[in-house]
Amino acid sequence: MTSFRLFIKEKIKTMKQDVLKCNYSSNNYAGGYKDAIEALNSLQTNAQVLQKLKLTKNYSQENNVQSTIKYLSRSGITLDQLERELSVIHVSGTKGKGSTCAICESILHFHGYKTGFFSSPHLVAVRERIRINKTPLTEAVFAQYFWKVYNKLQVEKEHANDMPSYFKFLTVMALNVFAAEKVDVAIIEVGIGGELDCTNIFKKPAVVGITSLGLDHTSLLGNTIEEIAWQKGGIMKLGTPAFTSPQLTPALEVLNQRAVEKKCPLWEVPPLCEYDCDGLQLSIGLKGDVQTINTSLALQLSWAWINRQQQAKSSTGLLGYAKAFRIDGATAEGIKSCSWPGRYQVLTRKSDHGSCTYYLDGAHTLESIELCVQWFRQIINKDQNRSSCRYILVFNVTGDRKPTDLLVPLMSCQFDSAFFCPNISVSDPKSNDLTNYTVTSKHQLDRCEDNKNTWLSLTKDDSSFTTELETFPSVTETLKYIEGRKGEQRVLVTGSLHLVGAVLSAFDLS
Repeated sequence: MTSFRLFIKEKIKTMKQDVLKCNYSSNNYAGGYKDAIEALNSLQTNAQVLQKLKLTKNYSQENNVQSTIKYLSRSGITLDQLERELSVIHVSGTKGKGSTCAICESILHFHGYKTGFFSSPHLVAVRERIRINKTPLTEAVFAQYFWKVYNKLQVEKEHANDMPSYFKFLTVMALNVFAAEKVDVAIIEVGIGGELDCTNIFKKPAVVGITSLGLDHTSLLGNTIEEIAWQKGGIMKLGTPAFTSPQLTPALEVLNQRAVEKKCPLWEVPPLCEYDCDGLQLSIGLKGDVQTINTSLALQLSWAWINRQQQAKSSTGLLGYAKAFRIDGATAEGIKSCSWPGRYQVLTRKSDHGSCTYYLDGAHTLESIELCVQWFRQIINKDQNRSSCRYILVFNVTGDRKPTDLLVPLMSCQFDSAFFCPNISVSDPKSNDLTNYTVTSKHQLDRCEDNKNTWLSLTKDDSSFTTELETFPSVTETLKYIEGRKGEQRVLVTGSLHLVGAVLSAFDLS
């Protein structure tokens, strides 16, 4: 009787799959870019559902890796095929992941290799996340690959909700793109963490890197630097060379333990000044002192990938400092030509009333905000027109981050005005690339009020602070208010990469 019930159950399941396959094979969606973005946004987790999962403690990444492999297979690529066809540089960390990957991409591109780069989040358009030879996919190419993968996954659905989440879908799509485009190297930036991140499907990457670690995404990764280091170190693999930026001792000890556990050789990168530039004037295209650390890590990752057949991999664990080497012309050009918007970026806009210089940095952890403040204060100290300029902060913070941690360092900049707005470019967007269903508009606006009140509470006992404070419903209205005033203004935009993206999007629209 039991075997008969199982037979019937399996038969019903097969019939359901056949119905789904008929529905999608007879109606193969092939819309354009705008339709693709709408379909992609439908894969975001609804804000109310997300909140319920968090409250019931049912919000985890435990099955991320296996489900990514499942959807990748349904899209037409097996894991074994992926290992054969893609040579991967995999990078995790808290700060500088994107910058390090971008420098790697640029170095290898100038050495003549065809590069693929998958990153997150995007600033203005989703297609920024998937790049070939330093260039985001065009809208037409993005749509072509999107519908190819989307339709295959729809056909293979076992039930109505059997589709990957937003980031997981983009991961599967990016790997499809890189395999089809036959890139020489795929540079993959981890989404969140490492061990349980859906990018962590590679059995044998060519080389892995870990950027500077700090406290972020604590609800998912843990509340201590040791717990976070354990997660980030999860991308290390058997025999694969690994490199890390300089870390706090507790974090480095955990990374060493993970390297021993995974039988992986691990090196700490040397200071950039130790490399032999062979008479070349090394110029870093990315601004900010922290980029010297990211550049050293990118150099080691690129060199290890180029020389991957010659790497000695018999030792495991932390093996001390990696050897600095001679930087050739192609490498120097790659470093100089690297561009990575939204990080230490400076833009000037003129209006009928004056000029506004915007300083954009998506810093969103305590450590990165401190570096952002250091960068901005260096600019202030050199400013000959300080007394005649107005200094403005545009700020937002997202996720489970505490605004106090980020606002305290910013107060040392002595802003004349502090404006708080959500990561919404315009109230009625023409593009859906920045649509976010994971949080409601009301929640975002309430968060802005909380940020303003936090600033008030931090300054209430200090009469030297006479900062103008305002909240706005969108970035566009914030910029309209700023640029409607006379004179020169210096505007620091920080606290969230999504906020920086919304500002860049608003500039683009205008």
